Amino acid sequence: MEKLALFGGSKTKTTPFGVGKRFGEEEKQEVLEVLDSDILFYVFGTKVREMEAKMRGMYGMKHCNGCSSGTAAVHIALGSLQLPPGKEVITSAITDMGTLTGILYQCLIPRFADIDPETYNMDPAEVRKLVNSKTGAIVAVHHAGLPAEIEELKSIAAEHGLPLVEDCAQAWYTHYKGQLCGTFADISAFSLNHFKLITSGSGGMVLTNRDDLEEVVKLFIDKCYFRDGRKRNPYFLAPNYQMTELQGAVAKVQLDRIAVIVRERNELGMRLIRGLESIPGVIPQHVPEGREHSFFLLVVRVDPRVIQATVAQFCEALDAEGIPCEPNKITGGMATYLYDIFRNRSAFPGSAFPFVSRDLGSDISYPKGLCARAELAFEQTFNFNISEFYSTDDIDDMILATEKVAHYYRVKNV
Repeated sequence: MEKLALFGGSKTKTTPFGVGKRFGEEEKQEVLEVLDSDILFYVFGTKVREMEAKMRGMYGMKHCNGCSSGTAAVHIALGSLQLPPGKEVITSAITDMGTLTGILYQCLIPRFADIDPETYNMDPAEVRKLVNSKTGAIVAVHHAGLPAEIEELKSIAAEHGLPLVEDCAQAWYTHYKGQLCGTFADISAFSLNHFKLITSGSGGMVLTNRDDLEEVVKLFIDKCYFRDGRKRNPYFLAPNYQMTELQGAVAKVQLDRIAVIVRERNELGMRLIRGLESIPGVIPQHVPEGREHSFFLLVVRVDPRVIQATVAQFCEALDAEGIPCEPNKITGGMATYLYDIFRNRSAFPGSAFPFVSRDLGSDISYPKGLCARAELAFEQTFNFNISEFYSTDDIDDMILATEKVAHYYRVKNV
């Protein structure tokens, strides 16, 4: 049996992973044009509008609005629904806090649906169990870049007369049965932060085909200020989530790159999945037929019935082989409802509102065990990062190293 690098053996990967630049001359030129114009404010500039038009064309949607972040985009989407305080919003037990911030700021109550243990997206059957008279909306999250079961979620929403929101922060330009994620729901949100497939440093976008939502979206982004010459007279509470012209300029060019980025990531990611599937005890995220994965990251399960190591030990051994990875820490290593803000019901200082409220008729808690499959996933999975700059040799080295580590921990006590 080959000795692991962790214990003095030879490393599997001895060459560096492929790297590349995310920005080029096109972005530089667009930014210089903004600076030369002496206008950074989107109302008086052109770049944010040009970016929005390009996004509308790419996605075949009527309306697109740029904003300051992906978190803002989800908040804007929820704000556009104008739900009354105390309504419940169903979303996934595995998601980023950015999905949840807007729910709480709107004084709405998150309800967490457990996941499908193979895809790590929320299970529609679990969503159905949570729908009740207080439900105000469903937020579908395409976790890690793998499309959720969006058709069934859309069906559930329609059946109960509920609006559906898509959180596409990790699922840029990826398809479900040939249709782009972000085009199924009443309204959808995208992220342009540093870690996403394309970026403007920070930033986000909101897409919708509904004219009624579009009117509120524009106001919600901008303090409920009319920007069409009408007198400023806000009629609801709205934050300031404006996108700057500099962000719009960079995002505009980045949009030109996304189709190629996703195609290359998908080819590399599916090669990695095929290689990992042949390794006993290692179970990569399942990609159902008809779904294209953008591979923001790849979730991999270590089967404790086969592998005699903790996920932390497995990752330590892989890292020593030259393959960086880490236990599943994308949401802090826990189902999101286990954050202190939910366990302690402490969204607002000195109050349990909106989780507990006599006026809202709410008394919601989030105990450990609420979503057992999501909690188990954090105990048994780790994440591989994939870059469009990787080579097929990089992917093959990841497979070889995983096979080497898995073999060691399968047989070491035999």
